[in-house]
Amino acid sequence: MRWMVVGQVLTWGAALFLPSACGGGDPDPGPAPIGPITIRNGDVTLAAILDVPATPGPHPVMVFVPGSGRGTKESDQAAVDLALPRGIAVVRYDKRGLGQSTGTFEEITVGGANSERVLDVRASDVRAIVEYLATRSDIRADRIFLWGTSQGAWVAPLVATRTPRVAFVINVSGGGSPVGTSDYYDALAAAEPTASIEDLTARLDAFAGPFGYDPRPTLAAVNVPILWLFGGLDRSNPSLYDIAQLERIKQLHGKDFTIELFPRMNHEMIDVDTNQIPADLMPKVATFVAARFGQP
Repeated sequence: MRWMVVGQVLTWGAALFLPSACGGGDPDPGPAPIGPITIRNGDVTLAAILDVPATPGPHPVMVFVPGSGRGTKESDQAAVDLALPRGIAVVRYDKRGLGQSTGTFEEITVGGANSERVLDVRASDVRAIVEYLATRSDIRADRIFLWGTSQGAWVAPLVATRTPRVAFVINVSGGGSPVGTSDYYDALAAAEPTASIEDLTARLDAFAGPFGYDPRPTLAAVNVPILWLFGGLDRSNPSLYDIAQLERIKQLHGKDFTIELFPRMNHEMIDVDTNQIPADLMPKVATFVAARFGQP
């Protein structure tokens, strides 16, 4: 699965995010303090930045869980632009072995042979960040949530099954199908650029593996609400296939999944007709968050 480009996309939606989730009122227009922090996870030190609103705390906090690739926390400034104006603190971090984090960076290989190990390690690192945040006096330990994008949408639910500190998850452009299935879809779409999304999706049932990490057992076990955002024109992640898996899990296990499909949106959260984020996407995010946070 390709790395999700979030820079300009999330910035376009910033003014619509969380209009009342933190008690209402106008967005804070003041400058946001930026604080480098380090978090230990075993013998690895993770380098991160905690951006905290200028308004009085303690604050809810969003941990941004990035997609694949070698991007660092500096690449994720858009997550800050998205949440901070509405009173939400943000953590962005360097994956182990990248930027200022120690350890060894490992990417998932095509076909996902190492995917269970890599995603397990990434989930362990995010869990360490969550547990650290819960100890801070300027953070509300009951209002820590994850925003997982692309590959990060596999990581975030894993974290939510490993700590009770996660209030909910928002996943974008991924997370519902096995790694091998997603890679197979990506390869088909690249080889056949004129094939329809429906045709590509229909051919996934014939895929015989290897599957690599399969998120479905984790999703059957997760006990926090998850908002899923998919693009109907995503040619990197099989949105329609993902949605079918998630609907099945939701019905079988009674999960609190909210699943939204934006028909003209691609993997990068762009409406292909307007070249902007879909107009109804951020209001749906705001509604979801406000319903879970309510008033402080």
